[in-house]
Amino acid sequence: MYMLRPSRSSDLEALLDLARYLDSPNLPANEEFLRRRLERSERSFRELAPPHPEWEYQFSLVDGSERVVGTCAVISKHGSRDMPHLYLRVGQERRHAESVDVEMRHCTLQLEASEDGPSEIGALVLHPDVRGSAASSPERPARLLSWGRFAFVARHPTCFEQTLLAEMRASLDAAGRNAFWEAFGRRFTGMSYAEADRKSAVDKSFILDLFPTTPFYASLLEARVADQLGRVHPEAEPALRLLEQAGLHWVGEIDPFDAGPFFGATTSEIVPIRESTLHAVGPGEPTSDALRRIVSAGHGAEFRAVSAPAAVELDVVCLPKDARRRLGVADGDEVQVTPLPPSCNRPDPERDRHG
Repeated sequence: MYMLRPSRSSDLEALLDLARYLDSPNLPANEEFLRRRLERSERSFRELAPPHPEWEYQFSLVDGSERVVGTCAVISKHGSRDMPHLYLRVGQERRHAESVDVEMRHCTLQLEASEDGPSEIGALVLHPDVRGSAASSPERPARLLSWGRFAFVARHPTCFEQTLLAEMRASLDAAGRNAFWEAFGRRFTGMSYAEADRKSAVDKSFILDLFPTTPFYASLLEARVADQLGRVHPEAEPALRLLEQAGLHWVGEIDPFDAGPFFGATTSEIVPIRESTLHAVGPGEPTSDALRRIVSAGHGAEFRAVSAPAAVELDVVCLPKDARRRLGVADGDEVQVTPLPPSCNRPDPERDRHG
């Protein structure tokens, strides 16, 4: 049975291996970066403080043998005076010339910055070995990885901002170049995508200093580049669907580096957060028609979550033995029950066939 738990310093090598499959700004394949991330994460889980850019919660998904097979993160605050949240606001401008009866609509991009930014989720990657077999697993580990972090937010709401954002991965070519950066960012900074990406991890001021401060017309870009604005990488589409099911939506912003879209929502209105409920573990096991849900126990560094059939009746929930064992709970202990995406609760054809 898969379990989601806080990452530990001993997970470093496993996270570095996972990062090589993603290598994003939120999870670069850089040992020193990940070491510092884990130090901050362990402190964050211990202290459970109000939102602050230093508080980062890194999670590890482990299988039954305790092998780390996935990871994800929640940054409690993305955007401060030292490291503002930067984005391009996508707008529309209408121009009309009555003398020739011509009306034109232009997509505009305006650089903006927030020093009081939202919470942010990201750094999600599932090991390819598990990803390939996930479709046949009733546990659907990708869904536990995506929605399990919301269960943690629901359990510790004061640690996060009122708005939660997800930066979706945009497309890169085989050489690691991004078409939007080549057409836009490089012209204003003189840097390659990789160089700008590295520099922005420690200091974003050059973007504010060098990017245009006035609206930029997307119509000045080549059509093949303009068509990519706000599009996600094909590999990120399944993750996006899970976030949309959770209630996140495009907020009219794109990343100034790669034009990937930002999806977000009011934190308390995100479906798995809004619908999380607390129950006492009851005696017995759930019946065969019980819905599969995320069940979590423990606070802070003791948080752990699994996906399991859970029969909820009033204030009591019945769980399978393996879920109890994995969570370390017994009759009467308090657990949190969080829904899974609806597709996770479709009838299992193998179970139905064999009764």
